[in-house]
This record gives sequence, structure tokens and C-alpha cells, in this order.
Amino acid sequence: MKYLTRNKVYQKVEPFKNAKKIYIFCEGERTEIDYFRFFQGFASNIDIIPIPSDNGRSDPTKLKEQAENSFSNNTISLSKELLDEVWFVIDTDRWNEGNKIDELKAFVEEKKRSYEGWYIAQSNPSFEIWLYYHLNSNKPNNKEVADAASFKEFIAIKIRGGFDNRSMPLEIQQATLNAEKIFETENGQPTLYSTEVFNLAKRIINFTKAQLDKCLANLKENNS
Repeated sequence: MKYLTRNKVYQKVEPFKNAKKIYIFCEGERTEIDYFRFFQGFASNIDIIPIPSDNGRSDPTKLKEQAENSFSNNTISLSKELLDEVWFVIDTDRWNEGNKIDELKAFVEEKKRSYEGWYIAQSNPSFEIWLYYHLNSNKPNNKEVADAASFKEFIAIKIRGGFDNRSMPLEIQQATLNAEKIFETENGQPTLYSTEVFNLAKRIINFTKAQLDKCLANLKENNS
């Protein structure tokens, strides 16, 4: 299917002052940020705010420290009345040794004692597996992954030309169905080729479904 940029099929809107905010602390400084920014302006009652890692300090404990600093110095603030949320989007591949992931999970659980709106979306091996499920419904083939120079290269092979953050996030609803269908955990963590990002995606879809459906309908019309 030939994709169009979001700007060609839907006009951006500004969030209301009392819009629900979703803060997303991301390991990456580009891929994840560009992905979640795609949904900014899809609905006026939701404000999606992706936050890149601080100067590449991207391990889970560094993201925890970044969040603590952001809230303690009032760079960002949470409204319990508006049910604001904080998400940490993390990988498994680099951080599964030691206790970095466990430290972040303990921090989130501590925060949840006073306010429910803290969450983690972990992907195994990396955020790119979430991108894979936008256009693929089955788990990756182990041999195909092994034959690629990296997991990112594997994604570029399976999605011809690579994942295009200017348009392909429109398939977030299909990605959610695909990722949830195959999702499994072991010892409290996603198994290989599983991702928890579909939980965050559901939040985004709740507020943007009408606009997403409109964009997809326009896309289908332009490809017919």
C-alpha cells in the first residue's frame, strides 16, 4: 500500500488547556520520538508528549533519574484530575543484565502507591519489534533475524524501505491487534519478539480512533 504523510489527509489540531497529558520517556532520541510525535494534534483532548533521553543517557535507571528531575524541578507536572500518565518505553536487549529494569519497575510501583498513572512499556529485543507488527501479524523468523546484520536491518528488510514515521504509524490499530495476539511473558518480562507498547497504543487509540479511521479511509481511497 502506498502511504501518504499524515499532513495530507488530516489537519492538525491544538490540544485544549485541560487536555489529558501522556508523558513518554523514551530510550531513543529519534525513532521513538518521531513515532509518538506523529499522533500529536490528532485530537484536542489528548496531549502526547514524547521525551527523548537526556544526552544519550538512556538506560532504565537514567530514565528514572530523568523523570525524577523533571518532576522535582517542575519542568513537567501531573494532573490527577485529568488522569495524566507517565510511560517509560524501554528495550530489553541492552538492559537485561544486572538490575536496571528491575530498578525502574520498583520505582514505578512505588509511584503507583500514590498515583496510578505510571507505566512501563518494555519491548524484546527493542522498540523496532513494535514497528514490525504494524505490517506483520506473525512473530519474526529466527533464521531471518540471524541472517540480518542487526535487528534494525531485519526490520528494514521486512518493511521495504524501512519504517516511515511520517505515515506508517497510521497502522497503530493493526499493530495493537498483532502485538497483543502474540504477547507472552516469562519471569515478569516480555519474551523474545513480544512488546508491551500495545498497552500504550490503546491509550492513544482511545482518543484518536476517529481521526485514524478517517486517515486510513482516505489512504484506501487514494490507493484504489
